[in-house]
Amino acid sequence: MSVTARAFFYVQQIEQLVRWRLDECLQPDGITAGQYMVMNLIIHHEPVSSAELARRANMTAQSMGEFIKNLESKQFITRTTDPTNRRVIKVRLTPEGRNLMVRCESKVDKAERDFFDCLNGEEIAQMRFLLSRVRSTQLARRSE
Repeated sequence: MSVTARAFFYVQQIEQLVRWRLDECLQPDGITAGQYMVMNLIIHHEPVSSAELARRANMTAQSMGEFIKNLESKQFITRTTDPTNRRVIKVRLTPEGRNLMVRCESKVDKAERDFFDCLNGEEIAQMRFLLSRVRSTQLARRSE
């Protein structure tokens, strides 16, 4: 049995702390960290199907459907039928959703700076590089 803490354990703890910090800073705007993540995916890929969003977020279509339904009820997104394939529903941010994302970006930027203020700029760059490399490797392995 290993006497050192597993890297998985640290990654999971950091993920929980990040989600908690994001929820805390986004709560006044009425969204969660998960909803922010989905809206961020939408803004970078719109118009996009909920199936594509689910793949990009590594979640089930059913879970993504719940996010979509909730964001639509808050009037942050709209769903429209794809004119080239009537079975596909495309998702876009509404003007209200775009305004929300603009407001949230500065809050998330500040939360990220505060969260990682124990690291210097070089360490943050190294952490991003290493995390990106692990993510890319694992995503490539999943698609094999």
